[in-house]
This record gives sequence, C-alpha cells and structure tokens, in this order.
Amino acid sequence: MDELCGKVTRKLSSGQMTRLTLAKAFLTEPRILFLDEPTASLDPDVAQKIRALLKEERQSSGLSILYTSHNMREMEEMSDRIIFLQRGRIVAEGTARDIVAQFGKSDLEEVFLKFAREQEALPAS
Repeated sequence: MDELCGKVTRKLSSGQMTRLTLAKAFLTEPRILFLDEPTASLDPDVAQKIRALLKEERQSSGLSILYTSHNMREMEEMSDRIIFLQRGRIVAEGTARDIVAQFGKSDLEEVFLKFAREQEALPAS
C-alpha cells in the first residue's frame, strides 16, 4: 500500500477506503469491533485475507466482533453465534448449524431467504 501514502482519502476507491477504515479500527487495540459489511467492497482475494486477519486477531487477542453481513457464507465462516433480526425483533439466534436445523433448511442462506421473503409479504407499517 506504499503507493497510497500521501493520497487524499476522497480519491481512494471503495475497496481502498474499506481497508483503510479497518486498519484504523485496529490502531487503538480494541476489545470489541463493530463491523458492518466489512468485506462488501473488496475483491474475493482481499476479502478472504481480511477474514483470516479478523479470525487471527479474535483468537490471539480475545477480540470480540459484532459482524453484520448479508453474505451468509461469510457469516457461517466468521460467527460463533448468529442473530437474525426482522423488523427489529430477534427471530432466530444460535450457531449457524442450530439455526439451519431449527428451520429445516440446507444452509444459512436458505434461512435468510425465508425471512427476507416473509418481510416482502408483510404489510408496511
């Protein structure tokens, strides 16, 4: 990333900005990180490296991570515990395996789609 030194941040790509933001998040050696779609703007190779870094930090330092994502494969990989929210209410929580079994689906993405499609069918409030 030496080529980015001195570059004005508003001229960074969304992926570069994501990496910068994640680097800044670690500067204070936090005990908890709140990450909202942290790999959404990254290419698959960089996203995999970021997930590996996050897992390594979590394991080596005891870091807790509150991780939100619409990518269910990523959630299965990154999460010890998952919570599904629908209209601000918890509709499922537990390990990925437990949630999949509870709803009789083949994977977490099918569970997500179940809730998303239910949400589409609900009248607006």
